[in-house]
Amino acid sequence: MKDQPPENLPPITATMADNIAYSSTPNTYIPATTYYSSSHGAGHVHVVAPQPRSEPPQRKRPKYTRSKTGCLTCRVKKIKCDETKPICNRCTHGQRDCTWPEGVPTRKKATPRKDNFDGRPSTAESSGLSETSTPPTRDSTPPQRPQNDYSLPPMVSRRHSEPFVPPLAPEHEPTRRQIYPPLHHPTQNSVLSMIPEMSTYPASQPRYDPTYPTATSSMHPALPRMVGPSHPPNHPLPIRPMSQHQHQPPSHQWTHPQMLPAMSHMEPFFHTPQERNLIRHYCDKSLSIIMAIPSENPIVAANLPLVLDRPPGTDTAAEALRMALLGVAAIHQSFLLSQTSVTQGAEDMFKTAHAYRMNSKQLLARACTTPEGAQSDAALAACISISLMDIFSGGRNWAKNMDLAKTLVNIRGGPSALLSRGSHLQSVSADQNARTRLLLEILAVYDIAGCISSGKEPTLLTPSSDWWSDDSEVSISYVEQVFGISRMFVPILARVITFVSRALHGANRITEIVEPGGENSNPDMISECHELYNLLETWVDHRENVPRRVHTGNLVYQKTAQILLLRDVLQVAATDRLVQSCSDTVLTLCLECTSSQMGVDLVWPAIIAASHVYGVERARVAELFRSFRLQCCYEIATSEHLVVQVWKRLDQESPGADWRSVMKDMQLSVLVL
Repeated sequence: MKDQPPENLPPITATMADNIAYSSTPNTYIPATTYYSSSHGAGHVHVVAPQPRSEPPQRKRPKYTRSKTGCLTCRVKKIKCDETKPICNRCTHGQRDCTWPEGVPTRKKATPRKDNFDGRPSTAESSGLSETSTPPTRDSTPPQRPQNDYSLPPMVSRRHSEPFVPPLAPEHEPTRRQIYPPLHHPTQNSVLSMIPEMSTYPASQPRYDPTYPTATSSMHPALPRMVGPSHPPNHPLPIRPMSQHQHQPPSHQWTHPQMLPAMSHMEPFFHTPQERNLIRHYCDKSLSIIMAIPSENPIVAANLPLVLDRPPGTDTAAEALRMALLGVAAIHQSFLLSQTSVTQGAEDMFKTAHAYRMNSKQLLARACTTPEGAQSDAALAACISISLMDIFSGGRNWAKNMDLAKTLVNIRGGPSALLSRGSHLQSVSADQNARTRLLLEILAVYDIAGCISSGKEPTLLTPSSDWWSDDSEVSISYVEQVFGISRMFVPILARVITFVSRALHGANRITEIVEPGGENSNPDMISECHELYNLLETWVDHRENVPRRVHTGNLVYQKTAQILLLRDVLQVAATDRLVQSCSDTVLTLCLECTSSQMGVDLVWPAIIAASHVYGVERARVAELFRSFRLQCCYEIATSEHLVVQVWKRLDQESPGADWRSVMKDMQLSVLVL
């Protein structure tokens, strides 16, 4: 299957990449040591004396001072460590696992410098809306930003605090791997025909086959699971969340989650240094870039056991999920590299992430040829992880994968059937049921976010849906920790998005502002709009001990939804007092969240609110997007680009000066959160 951008998308990346200047500092290359093997005489049992031969001169090795502050691997090898964290360059080029003692601080590097268009030096990490942002396409080049001036105050330079792992070349180890026999691949009466995206998938096309070490018998009978600090190694980590009525502040033990099993257990599943580095990065960094409240990481706890529960290479759906998790980590590493001067490293890692995505989609297609594969949680988790990859890579080309994920839910009977089956079957553990609920809730919120962009109605959480509220364990959920909003508010948000979609596309769209007391051809639509607006204005989560981030997130999305009602339904002007008040509140609260490093999943409100900002207030938007870059990925480039295009039209008093019109003119639909 090919995954390429639609031909009708404008060549944004190409035109803007020509205007950006990167530092040309080359990466240090350490040549490999040349080894000379001795000649042995023939024979199987007898020892043969070596023949006289001339020894080639040994290359003189450079002298290094033994490192006392470097990584443990370099200390054992007695070589000088460059102390780059988390993976030093010595271990990277030697393709060795790099381990560090606890408590060693990250070595700071000098911030690379480059020249702006006016000749003034600036750091490579300076960001903001003074530079037009461009979303990425599905090519192998990460997004770049040119240097354009929009009369904004200069942004303060910053240094990105996240470490990165340099990309490694693919390894070829034919002596220690073998290809597992292909799994059963039926061509008739399969679930594949029920999936729109996969219905035309050719069974004979070249396909990806995972390769693993042959020693599967050396694995423990019970595969290792993620263990937290308070769980012994032989007990699985429960992923059942705490009750919504028992909120707890973030614990220090979750700041640096200890959820990754020992690498000796992980090696059969992640068999190259690059894969092991990526899965470490996924487990270490996903807490801060996926969770709105970074207290614990249920997403890692849900995904990794699906990969580790079966012998490597025996389950295609699990392999698809494994590839997707590696792709998520690779996208984030590419973004971190793009914030420095390591341009080639960012591009290489972007290519790696794209390859993981393609392999994951191909394996997912194979898994969906069997009922077992299509109805597994691993297949659904793989789809959701691919969606996360799509968000991080800029938010494009996400619709088909989203449709596939919803189809996988429907062929299993829908959300209600999935949760009902899990609660009644004794063979389904509480952890499995909690994982299924987590996957469904994430997918439902992703569906709502996609519908904000596309203008369509949500299909998983409709006004007639009962699975969200009628479940027997409704008080147990991770929605608040993952997305930073109350679980009971999500159906209200879905109802507003559904109403806006019907107003945009239905015959009932209001095309003129109705003055108080005036006549209107559609009083029912006006009445429902006012009802929803007032509901958003007065709705409050009255539970005790609700985290402040959840209260803030609720208010952010309440005001954002009110902007949608005012602008998309009532056609109120961008300069209207109510619109400006809502926009100001959204931006203020988003900045408050980012100051506490809790800015995850606030990008859509920022786009919608920033599209109504004028004059010097735009400096706040630039500051907000700069802060987002500490916890987000390439979707921020997409978001900045949309906002800047709206500002251009507002300043020029051009028609279509709103984010929906900009996306329509660009033939663009993005998935961001």
